[in-house]
Amino acid sequence: MFPGSPARLRPAVSLRSLVPLADPGAALGVWLRGCHRPAAIRCRGPGGARHLLAADDLGYLLSRCREVAVRDGERLTAVPAAILVGWRVLEIILAAPCLPPPEQLRALFPAARVGQSRLTLPLGLGSAEEALAVCASTQLPVAASRIAYRITKR
Repeated sequence: MFPGSPARLRPAVSLRSLVPLADPGAALGVWLRGCHRPAAIRCRGPGGARHLLAADDLGYLLSRCREVAVRDGERLTAVPAAILVGWRVLEIILAAPCLPPPEQLRALFPAARVGQSRLTLPLGLGSAEEALAVCASTQLPVAASRIAYRITKR
């Protein structure tokens, strides 16, 4: 499952194809590329009404849905939000020719994986801004950062 990170659904995906993934009575998050505003969609399915909540912002969906439909290669799959949250990491690329020793970086971020000029911090539902604020307050120069998803075995 997931050769890389989970991906947004393409805009051409048929919402009808997602109805079987949705449980009755619970909204299925739909991580949809190009969905500029969140959209609540009610569909009929076997056994009752289904609710889809489409958005481009995965964080928005994770805080509102038990499961989120994502793309695994070309396959659509529903993944529990708790699993996706556990995969969230913040990657920070440091911008200094002479970096602090790994021990100092681990003291600032005990859960971080420290590599060459790179920190990878597990975020869960935490805020990337908080980690970047620690970097700023300790004058740790940041060249780039991004939220990524590191797959762990289920």
